[in-house]
Amino acid sequence: MKTRESIPLQGTNGASIQILEQSETILIIRWVEPGRCHYGEQRWRRRSAHTSGTCALSRRKIRRGDAVFKPAERPAPSNAAIMIAAEMLGDLAHD
Repeated sequence: MKTRESIPLQGTNGASIQILEQSETILIIRWVEPGRCHYGEQRWRRRSAHTSGTCALSRRKIRRGDAVFKPAERPAPSNAAIMIAAEMLGDLAHD
């Protein structure tokens, strides 16, 4: 897993997102939604989207079957339905 300089991002609904570590299949993210939840080091796994939705970073449409990252913890965290399009991380790496 590649540790990278923390990348602060602004997500949907006022969420503050920082990517702390990244590999092809796993992200370690700090996810903060004021008044709702705070996950200091949350593990997200790459998978195929089971439902359509919206990327938490880009607000681009996600279709069922697209490659996404989702929270991997059990029991399901309060942000379990949130998705980040895998293609977004490639875009961030080239910035």
